[in-house]
Amino acid sequence: MDLTAFFQALTSIFPFLPKIYNPVVIDYPTLINVFSWLVAASISFYFSLNNSRIWTSIGIGFFLLFWSQSFQLNPWHETFTVMIAIHYTIGTIAILIISHGIQEYYLFTRTLEIAGSKKTIYIGTLLILFIAILVISINPKPSLYVLRNYRFMNTVIWFFLSILNIYYIAKIYMEMRDSPIVNGIICLGIVFIFALVWKGSAMYVMLYQWDKAWLDIIEFTEETSDIQMHLAKVQFANSLTKMFNFLTSVSLAGTFGYLFKLLR
Repeated sequence: MDLTAFFQALTSIFPFLPKIYNPVVIDYPTLINVFSWLVAASISFYFSLNNSRIWTSIGIGFFLLFWSQSFQLNPWHETFTVMIAIHYTIGTIAILIISHGIQEYYLFTRTLEIAGSKKTIYIGTLLILFIAILVISINPKPSLYVLRNYRFMNTVIWFFLSILNIYYIAKIYMEMRDSPIVNGIICLGIVFIFALVWKGSAMYVMLYQWDKAWLDIIEFTEETSDIQMHLAKVQFANSLTKMFNFLTSVSLAGTFGYLFKLLR
């Protein structure tokens, strides 16, 4: 979908917006991807509003995840490097809060006790976001190296917390085998398996400096890369990243839609 004319018209109406010089083309998989994150975020946030505290962290986390992924639809995201760093940081905070919520849910299935209040989660999340954005804002404008570090941090944390979440979801399944929502729990575990492959394949490419961000950097530094010797591996890993990114978002939206039906 070519939106170049639309955004060029927008910049003419609002002159304070940066000019659009490159084509703005958003493919349908990206639109479906972001829409799926929105569906999952909306349903999980609904659960957090109409349920006990155990859904609060999960709901907020998936809403932040949608926020971090929505930058794909922003034609100016490459212009504002600070914005890219903030999006990566929000995505990292999202998985931390989601993981906290899943662990809380596991404790609830074992003890049937809920400690604390929703207000604590809301205020704590806002405080973490404020500090993160403040730290990024008061530091120098992120270079290509720094942006790659932010993305690498996000990818590594997602990878290892996905493993932890799969473990806890398996524990939750063992505690809730007789529950009517047990199939929804299984689906959520599958989502994190998809996320593990998504982030794992991206991390593999970044570890060996075969990712696009690194290749863009060495165009200016005149460094060399051995990527030509491993093109098949790189292409396979990149295809896994794209495929499982899409599968993660779509399966998550489907999982929460299924849970919504079960919990009505």
